[in-house]
Amino acid sequence: MMKNRNIRALDANIEKFCRIMRITTLFLIIVMSISAKPETYSQSTFFTLELNNRTVKEVFNEIEKKSNFIFFYYDNAVDVNRKVNVNSKNQTVDKILNKVFAGTDNTYVINDRQIFISKKSDLPRNPSTTQQRNLIKGKVLDENDEPLPGAAILVVGSTRGVTTDIDGSFEIEVGATEKLTISYLGMQDQIITVGNQRTLVVKLKAKADELDEVTVVAFGKQKKESVIGAITSVTVSDLKVPVGKISTSLAGQMAGIVAVQRSGEPGSGADFWIRGVNTFGANNRPLVLVDGIERPLDLVDTEDIETFSILKDATATAVYGVRGANGVVLVTTRKGKEGKPVISGRVEYGVMSPTKMPKMTDALEFMKLYNDVYKEDNNGNVFYTEEEMNKYLTGVDPDLYPNVNWMEEIYKDMTTSQRVNINISGGGKNVRYYVAGSIYNENGVFNAEKGDEYNPSLKWTKYNFRSNIDIDLSKSTMLNLNLSTQYDVKNKPDTDDLWIYSFQTVPIAIPKEYSDGTTARTPIGVNPYNLLNKTGYVQQFNNNAQSLIGLTQDFSDLITPGLKANVKFSWDAVNSTTTSRYKSPSTYYAIGRDEEGNLIFKKNNDGNDYLSLWSGSSGERTTYLEASVNYENIFDEKHRVGGLFLFNMRERINNFPGSYVLSLPYRHQGIAARATYSFMDKYFVEGNFGYNGSENFAPGKRFGFFPSVALGYMISNEQFFTPLLPVISSLKFKGSYGTIGNDQIGGDRRFAFNPEMLVGGGYGFGEVGQTWLTGIATGYPGSPNVSWEKAIKMNVGVEMELFHSLKIQADYFEEKREGIFILRESVPSVVGINVNPYVNLGRMKNSGIDLSLEYNKQIGDFNISGRGNFTFNRNKKLYDDAPTPIYDYQSVIGKPLYQQFGLICLGYFESEDDIANSPVQQYGVVRPGDRKYKDVNGDGVVNSYDKVAIGRTHVPEINYGYGVSIGWKGFDVSIFMQGVANVTNFMDGSPINGFENANLFLSGVYEDVALNRWTVENPNPNAKYPRMSSYINQNNKQLSTAKQYDASFMRLKNAELGYTIPKNITQRLGVSTFRFYLQGVNLLTFSKFKLWDPELNNSMGATYPNMRVVNLGINLNF
Repeated sequence: MMKNRNIRALDANIEKFCRIMRITTLFLIIVMSISAKPETYSQSTFFTLELNNRTVKEVFNEIEKKSNFIFFYYDNAVDVNRKVNVNSKNQTVDKILNKVFAGTDNTYVINDRQIFISKKSDLPRNPSTTQQRNLIKGKVLDENDEPLPGAAILVVGSTRGVTTDIDGSFEIEVGATEKLTISYLGMQDQIITVGNQRTLVVKLKAKADELDEVTVVAFGKQKKESVIGAITSVTVSDLKVPVGKISTSLAGQMAGIVAVQRSGEPGSGADFWIRGVNTFGANNRPLVLVDGIERPLDLVDTEDIETFSILKDATATAVYGVRGANGVVLVTTRKGKEGKPVISGRVEYGVMSPTKMPKMTDALEFMKLYNDVYKEDNNGNVFYTEEEMNKYLTGVDPDLYPNVNWMEEIYKDMTTSQRVNINISGGGKNVRYYVAGSIYNENGVFNAEKGDEYNPSLKWTKYNFRSNIDIDLSKSTMLNLNLSTQYDVKNKPDTDDLWIYSFQTVPIAIPKEYSDGTTARTPIGVNPYNLLNKTGYVQQFNNNAQSLIGLTQDFSDLITPGLKANVKFSWDAVNSTTTSRYKSPSTYYAIGRDEEGNLIFKKNNDGNDYLSLWSGSSGERTTYLEASVNYENIFDEKHRVGGLFLFNMRERINNFPGSYVLSLPYRHQGIAARATYSFMDKYFVEGNFGYNGSENFAPGKRFGFFPSVALGYMISNEQFFTPLLPVISSLKFKGSYGTIGNDQIGGDRRFAFNPEMLVGGGYGFGEVGQTWLTGIATGYPGSPNVSWEKAIKMNVGVEMELFHSLKIQADYFEEKREGIFILRESVPSVVGINVNPYVNLGRMKNSGIDLSLEYNKQIGDFNISGRGNFTFNRNKKLYDDAPTPIYDYQSVIGKPLYQQFGLICLGYFESEDDIANSPVQQYGVVRPGDRKYKDVNGDGVVNSYDKVAIGRTHVPEINYGYGVSIGWKGFDVSIFMQGVANVTNFMDGSPINGFENANLFLSGVYEDVALNRWTVENPNPNAKYPRMSSYINQNNKQLSTAKQYDASFMRLKNAELGYTIPKNITQRLGVSTFRFYLQGVNLLTFSKFKLWDPELNNSMGATYPNMRVVNLGINLNF
């Protein structure tokens, strides 16, 4: 029955996908048809103009304003200040231009929406005053030998020129000593000396992408070879996986990234850090900057990303001052490029299933298990008789003797996701644009039933829009305007307890609902079916609006070469609303049948089926202003000098503050500077500083200075290194040292220097206490000395390339945190304060290595690339002001943050004699088969003083990823593995420990526990689980090495197989690229731990599982 529902659901989703595909295909065909016949635009666009005594330039502007036409011409090719009269009614552009250029020596070529203006060939001159000219014929092609219509051919130093025809051909009369300049939108200009040539074939190359030659750094860009900070970048295509949020695709992708996904619920992201956790203060997450503005990473669509980098050391992050202590993620979004419009479309359909669903005991296993443990505690008597067991198993009366597999009833085996993305980019020499929109939809695994009133199904839909426009106001002034918005909506059941109750509710507890439709529930406990379908639903809305305007002025011609200035301003707003429509229906429990066979019900509670409403909102708005001056120049071809000076300020306002203090704006401001120098591109030095102010601290303590310095040596540029270059293509050593800050103080507290009052308690005055007055006392005492948390960072590294194909980068890092803002725990009571103060006392250390490799090689028709990265970090808490424990081994000082503590399990008690001859375990009465623990302090008693550091932490110390991609004649295949190590977790809770819940109906147990436990009949000393009791067994429940598991794993994180249809086929349809592909995420997981997905951080696996995705997609460019 369950499988049939899944099949029907899958059929419905496939039908839905087909509809989406048909609509998308229709859209693409329309666009392709437009693209396939570009010349029709000029004949289908009509103008009505009344322009008298206007300049030619004004006529051009009016035409551009009323259409998509763009005019291209050289300044000396046309007199744009000439006055003309244009009076036209519903005329095409060629008719208008014929009137404008009547009687002049100008001509034009219309190519799609581009109009090229040039001069006609000059009239013959006196042979005695001009050199002999010859007729030159030629063709202009691109790198793929495709013709370039409308390319401009200009004789250097003259006004003579022509444009190419639709097939890229041209004719022009040129003297033997003259030169031709050939130019085309989006292509590099080429200058050719004619000489004795009579026929020319010119191939133009696309303009080189600046990002191939530079690395994005803090507040700017640097030549790749001159970068001496610890910066790692990833190819954006590696992040394009079928997931809803980009953070879930980061694991294993970059050296230095530590990422874990704790839930696979639609709309959830992943936790990630740079080089691990560096502090136990209020903020340990990296700063994320999108186009230089602090914004959430998961709001960005991967299709919109141009570059993705992380800044890890002091040199790379010092200029961010108080914001950069935990590393920085830099994301730049795509911009338009000069050239014809390029339209890209991507459509994906995915089938999703949990990577691992826990397997609970079925009805028979549960009853046998409980009979076994009940017998041991009740003189051999059983709880379920054979007759009762048969009634549950045969289904003779499912109302009174139910048998429900809750995991199958509540959850589906699979679900679906869909994505559609379309973006357009292009532009001319003066205006470039990138516009994109996308829709992503992901359904949940809840097997909800859609009712007449509402649909409680889990579903998340996200909409993204982005528009980036760059305008050259002059040859030295550029204006950029970036607008984006993200909107998502999530629908889910009105409960957060579904997972835990579907795990704990036993199969024989209650039917989904009674056969007569009555709502079922046990007298104590819940019915998972009701939680999912009969308690209402919640809708969550999030809307983000983001804007950025910037102005860049190049002063190279005005003041000095290499000097630029930039001003940018952003305004962001986010608003969220949660609407809950909930209800609590009356529920019943059947206790038998009457003489006529009708069910006899006991009413559990009075309720109703009316939906009630609750709604809550949150939001904030943020403004940011930044002004900077950049300088970069090279002198005598040896000395490369660079500099940056910057001012910024940020203000954030809570739209729904909960108090007066929280309504006040949050403000930061500061300045930053950078100076760089290199000699012969061999020796590098760089200095940075940030000087930031924060309102959190007292006057006189609000500003902090955070400097850094770095040195680099490109030894492979030395003359003596030349013989080694065929093997070691490049070799660079680098090192950095500096201080970064963190001003986060935690919670909702503001202004840490101000004392706070504590309102609460009170006293009743009057003879009978009829007048109550609320008490006021001192709260958090303010500290005039509270200040920054400081991070002192050191990094040494090496970068090398072998055989011009294998790139290796390795870094060792060390960081010490001082002044971590913590709550004092060692204040004597005689001090007489109500609340302990916060102070800058915490200290912590973090160190490790990260390594990355990249390999690229072309072998015949095969294009092979491989990559790998490895990160190891280990932190250590140095001081936290906690009272010193009686035994030093129980101190957290000198141990990693989140270090796990517990008892050391020595095995199981084998007999009563074994128990009598062992230290006394003070966790209840023990029997053979119970866990035996080590008496660490040797006092003859096992208690809390014997708990020691065991295992590791729940944040992995080792993170790695590696993969390979192969391309061959249009086919491409890639696989990527990702894994973590040095990570442990505890398993705990009723499904692991057994019958620790007073309500038997909430005592569901893992099948693995039931089948692999120690029993009297099979006293296996190597059993995975101990003896189980019919009551809470406090001894076996203790956290210990026996309940700790190794959460290391390795996944087949991503695999993809694609095929790109040959261009000679696609171009007939007006399509430049047509690729279809099959992609998978989380396909296989290899781990010693088998109960649930080891990446989840839940002691009994009762949370939304991570998802396996198989995705089919097509990608079109035209």
